[in-house]
Amino acid sequence: MKKLKEVSDRTFAGRKAILVGFRERDERETEENERELEFLSATLGLRVIRSFVYKPDAIHPAIYIGKGRLQGIKEYTDAEKPSFVIFGRELTPIQQRNLEETLGLRVIDRTELILYIFGEHAKSREGKIQVELAHLSYLLPRLTGYGISLSRIGGGMATRGPGEMKLEVYRRMIKERIHRLKREMEDVEKHRQVIRDSRKRKNFPLVSVIGYTNVGKSSLLNRLSSSELYVANKLFSTLDPATRAVYVGDNRICLLSDTVGLLYNIPHHMIEAFKSTLEEVKFSDLILCLYDSSSFNMERQRNTITEVVRILSVDEKPHLNVFNKTDLLTPEETGILKNENPDGIFVSAVTGAGIDELKESLRKNLYGNTTSS
Repeated sequence: MKKLKEVSDRTFAGRKAILVGFRERDERETEENERELEFLSATLGLRVIRSFVYKPDAIHPAIYIGKGRLQGIKEYTDAEKPSFVIFGRELTPIQQRNLEETLGLRVIDRTELILYIFGEHAKSREGKIQVELAHLSYLLPRLTGYGISLSRIGGGMATRGPGEMKLEVYRRMIKERIHRLKREMEDVEKHRQVIRDSRKRKNFPLVSVIGYTNVGKSSLLNRLSSSELYVANKLFSTLDPATRAVYVGDNRICLLSDTVGLLYNIPHHMIEAFKSTLEEVKFSDLILCLYDSSSFNMERQRNTITEVVRILSVDEKPHLNVFNKTDLLTPEETGILKNENPDGIFVSAVTGAGIDELKESLRKNLYGNTTSS
């Protein structure tokens, strides 16, 4: 069985795709979901040619959206010949297979789309292990529903596989691979513990930055530490955690650690796969919760961070709310945001506005108001 690297090497850039989204009760939620699905697709370089948005009626167990809607999509795809149809919700393997057979092209759900992005952006050994683990954990319970299209497990984008007769072989191979990956992650964890012990001996306090994907975590880390981490206007542009030393004034230094970007309603098995990275938060002295102040849906960011903090059982750990990208706001919008978040710190990683205030707040939270002699 080919590894995820071989799957992610398949070309997405420039290929046509249509999106299938669903209306929420709140129209702003609908718009945010549409934007997010478009952004996810653009991150892979896909060219979105149309979006279908439907009311979330009763889910059809075989094809998810009902025959009339599916026929409308088929008429469009037959005429425009896109390479992919991307659903904004997770499909069952049977639904995915039936949709592909009816449309005659590849159907990708939101989870699989995210996995392809993960596969392209993981660079370190640890990141690649975690991405492959997430991919295989997603794949394993879905094997039966893939039926004759088992070739997708081998990395194929359009070819067909040998079918059900190899189902048990694939299942065993995946389970064995997951077992090996988990053992490799145990080795990574041992290495991490050595690094943590070294930090304790040096007595440097640790700050973990958590936040929604593309809120500017890497940009902020670069601004605070004068480093050059990769930055891009893409979702999940950095999956590999990075730690940098930050001078916070008064001869004091702290360590600032980046984490994988979060996403609303991210599947549980993805959180599990990246839990070892996220669990660095447990060993931090302070959590820096970073928000994109220019976002249309701040509440979604809050809820996502709150949920992950709950899963990691770090609710009681001290935290600092920091609002980035203030350079994208008008003075009036900034004033409203400050009134709504009186304890927040407002910065721009691009212009450097508010960075000195943030460093001072870090120093006070980590070292108190005492000055060094």
